[in-house]
Amino acid sequence: MPKLKIFDSESFSFPIGNKKIIFANNKGQQTYIKNRMDRMLTKEPETIKWINNFETDSVFFDIGANIGIYSLYSAVVKGNTVYAFEPHASSYKNLLDSINLNNLTKCHAYSVAISDKVDLSTINVKNMHEGVANNVVGTKGEYYHGCTEFSLNFLIERKILPQPDYIKIDVDGFEDKVVEGGMNIFKKTKSILIEVDNKNINYLTMIEAL
Repeated sequence: MPKLKIFDSESFSFPIGNKKIIFANNKGQQTYIKNRMDRMLTKEPETIKWINNFETDSVFFDIGANIGIYSLYSAVVKGNTVYAFEPHASSYKNLLDSINLNNLTKCHAYSVAISDKVDLSTINVKNMHEGVANNVVGTKGEYYHGCTEFSLNFLIERKILPQPDYIKIDVDGFEDKVVEGGMNIFKKTKSILIEVDNKNINYLTMIEAL
C-alpha cells in the first residue's frame, strides 16, 4: 500500500520519452497520488510491457482503474481508446481531473463497478483519499458509499460500449464477479490481464484470446 503524503503542487508530471503524463493533485491534502505515480514503471513492469504492445487503434478497458495510472499511460503513450472504470468516488474524481489536464479526448472514465449483474450497490472503502486501495464492492464497513454495478455482457451486448481488445482487471477480491459477468465478451478479447489477491499475495495472470 502506498503512503499518504501532502504536496502543495496542483499537479505532477511524469516524463515518458518525448511525452509526459500529468496527474492532478489534491493540493494540501493527504493522498496516495504521487507515490502511485512514482512507481508507475516499477510496481508492475509486466503491465507496462503488456500495454506497450497495444495497437494505436485498439480499445482498452481498465477495470479497477484507481487514479488511472495505466489508463493514462495507455492513452498518452499508445494514443488508443481507453475506458476506465473506478467506483471509489475520490479516486474517480481525481482520474477525471487528470484526463482533463492531459487533454485526452479518447480516454473515458466511469464511476461504475464492473460486476456480474446490474444493481445499485455499495462499496466498502478504507478511506476517501485519492489512490486508496482495498475497496470492496458489494460490502459495507465502517465507511462506505453507494455505487452502480454493470456487467460487461450487459454493456457490450447492448452496444452501450464497444468490444474491447484488451482488458485489465484489478478489483480487490471482486475478480470472480467481473469474470462471471464478462465471459461472452472475453471470447472476443485479444488479451486479458488479471491481478489476483490470494492470501495477501498479489500476482498477475494473463489470458490470451479464448
